[in-house]
Amino acid sequence: MEPSPELVAAEATGALGKPGVVVDLGCGLGSELGYLAGRGWHGIGVDLSVPALARARDRHPGVTFACADVTSLPVRAGSADLLLDRGCFHYLPAGSRGDYAEEAARVLRPGGRLLLRMCLTSAGVPNGLDVQTIRATFSAWQLASMTRTDLVSDTRSMPAILAILLN
Repeated sequence: MEPSPELVAAEATGALGKPGVVVDLGCGLGSELGYLAGRGWHGIGVDLSVPALARARDRHPGVTFACADVTSLPVRAGSADLLLDRGCFHYLPAGSRGDYAEEAARVLRPGGRLLLRMCLTSAGVPNGLDVQTIRATFSAWQLASMTRTDLVSDTRSMPAILAILLN
């Protein structure tokens, strides 16, 4: 699998910063982390899906993956330069979003970045998330950019918000 077009675009504009430590939140099959590892990044992919993690390990030998909740990461405080969330945040229940933001702030170094993709639908139905969800959840963070976009796949188009937040 190829990395997402928005990850490649963020890298091309320098929005990721220089290679360092990355944590891929809800890494799934590990495509994004595998791509970044090949570009000089090192870190860990976390997901709750054991089958997805097994496939990620098979596809990306030498890359570290762990079964963990994004609100309780197996990562030392202040150790990450970049957090990557290409599809995890929008699945969290409203009551867990603050815990997510606190945990993200804990593991990021000062000035570290969160590259967030938040989908605005679930199974094609609006999920109630919007720009205000990001502003409220990350009110203590600096918002570097936020763009509404349509993610296109082989079968559909999905509205989303892409945000870069600084710790």
